[in-house]
Amino acid sequence: ISLMSIRIQPHKNEHKNISPEGEKEKGNGILNKEIRIFGGPMNYQRKESMYGQLAVLLSSGLDLQRALELLERNSKPKSVRKILSHIRTALVSGHSFSESMAEAEGFSQYELSSIKIGEETGKLTLVLGELQGFYKKALGYRKQIIQALTYPTFVIAFAMGVVVFMLRFLVPMFEDVYKRFDGDLPAVTKGIISASDFLGENGLYLLLGCLAIGIIIFLFRKRESMKKAGAFLLLNTPIFGGIAKRIYLTRFCSSMHLLLSAGIPLLRAISLVKEMIGFYPISSSLAKAEQDIVKGESLHDALGKHNFYPDKMTALIQVGTESGQLPLMFDTLAKQYGEETEQRTAIIGSLLEPVLIVFLGLVVGLILVAMYLPMFEMSTSM
Repeated sequence: ISLMSIRIQPHKNEHKNISPEGEKEKGNGILNKEIRIFGGPMNYQRKESMYGQLAVLLSSGLDLQRALELLERNSKPKSVRKILSHIRTALVSGHSFSESMAEAEGFSQYELSSIKIGEETGKLTLVLGELQGFYKKALGYRKQIIQALTYPTFVIAFAMGVVVFMLRFLVPMFEDVYKRFDGDLPAVTKGIISASDFLGENGLYLLLGCLAIGIIIFLFRKRESMKKAGAFLLLNTPIFGGIAKRIYLTRFCSSMHLLLSAGIPLLRAISLVKEMIGFYPISSSLAKAEQDIVKGESLHDALGKHNFYPDKMTALIQVGTESGQLPLMFDTLAKQYGEETEQRTAIIGSLLEPVLIVFLGLVVGLILVAMYLPMFEMSTSM
């Protein structure tokens, strides 16, 4: 028996607005909290570790109370130890494991329902292993994004730092020298000197402006217009837009497969995935898809109205719906998009490194040539 074949029954705390992959929702902060790998006491990384260790300890013959005690003793963050202590105390007082977790903070409805099923069927160890795999996949999706963005972000930031340093400190030195001569400077040298003067006069204002924009984005990040603009910029970013789209499609298909395989009705699964994935094109399209399905439309027709979902994907969803194998079709799609993402990330990573290095060299070389060019011309004329 696997977790996928067990139908999840409503939990007594289901009235709380909790996503299957995220933390308990407080206002609109759930998606923003869950998207941080190291944010909050019970993030994805710690949940994967906790469920994996519990599964190993229980399979070795320890009882649940003793396993939780060992976890609590070996957990370094104080906040995690506090949560585990709360769960263990509730367990000792007579509550079930799922009820004890429900009283603690940081566990989703999907986790609570899964643990409850494991207790009722005697398959708690299996359920814990499934939960570990679930969060391992979620961490894998985030790792792909980080791998794709870390190196180019570092190189671009380093290049900007080098350019600012040269314009603020190196170019003014040459400018003072050339002021002593009455000759006309080349156009490229004049342009670099003008850029240096502009940066010197307005550098502080530019810095404050960037800081203000960052604060505005942070304060209004939860607004629909801001989410829509951020998603538009991400998807239309050269090279990385396609990778980001495939990563979110992988998350969507994987989540739908997980929920449908567990016996969650289609509309309920769509509602949970909508809350779980905070990416605007997915959340907004699923909200409209819910309404269309209620009116009698099929899932593939409802998703086909939105450009975010490829035609190939909606066609396979149609095949899965008509054949009664929709969960399996979502699993197939998730694997396909996951493989495509890994391949593209590897290729782009190998190509971007030399391209960015050459770009940095050209920028620095342009500034140096512009500064030394008048000296070469004067030497030639002499």
